[in-house]
Amino acid sequence: MDPMYMQCIKEMTIDSFAFGEIKATIQAAIVFAGEIGYHEEWASNKGGLVKFEFNDVTVSVRMDSDPELIYRDWSRAMSGYIDKNVGPYPNPVLTDEEKENDARVEAENERKRQEWRDEANAKQAAAVNRLEEMLKDAPAIILADEAAWQESVSVNSGDPYSNGVTVFAERWARVMQVKLANGEKLEDVADASTQEADIDGITGFMYGCAVNLLAHTWEHGDQLRKWHNKKYGVSENVEGTVNPAVITINVN
Repeated sequence: MDPMYMQCIKEMTIDSFAFGEIKATIQAAIVFAGEIGYHEEWASNKGGLVKFEFNDVTVSVRMDSDPELIYRDWSRAMSGYIDKNVGPYPNPVLTDEEKENDARVEAENERKRQEWRDEANAKQAAAVNRLEEMLKDAPAIILADEAAWQESVSVNSGDPYSNGVTVFAERWARVMQVKLANGEKLEDVADASTQEADIDGITGFMYGCAVNLLAHTWEHGDQLRKWHNKKYGVSENVEGTVNPAVITINVN
């Protein structure tokens, strides 16, 4: 930016996304504040005023703002202790009233977090119970290639992430088998069965690996592969399995 222009403005706004991390953004903003507003008639202004927004908190700094205090109050604003406008000169020491307010708000935040955790745990327990009830009398996974399945189980059993793929794939296949035995079509039940079988929270990559594993080993694996590929816009005549965790960008 033109230095002469920088000296002829009192205030500017910067894009926080250019710096990515809050502490780096604060430091950069303070540097900018020192580079603008140096005109003699504004000398008492201590440089220019720089503003930016980070996670819905508006931050204002000048060249002599304390970055640690700015970060402290940004964190307090993020937690809801204070409003979402911070700086440029936070109080160096919090008053007893401010500390009591922060503690009161934090206690309420923790109460809400615990309420959310309890609700999530209850939903998780209900999902586990539904799955166990569905599968309690269900047959084991019906394999087209047992050797390949057992090899995958053996190879991946030592790693929690990889083992999670196998565990999910088995549950998913068994849930679909229950529905197929009741006369439903795989294409109609595969999506819903994914949600019912996923009680551990798999990633998109794990899901893709599970599809690939079942495609090669499960009795209905090729039908599942074709359904899955069609879901992602790939012809059923194409070999292989689409990995949903990979994003393709087409450039015209």
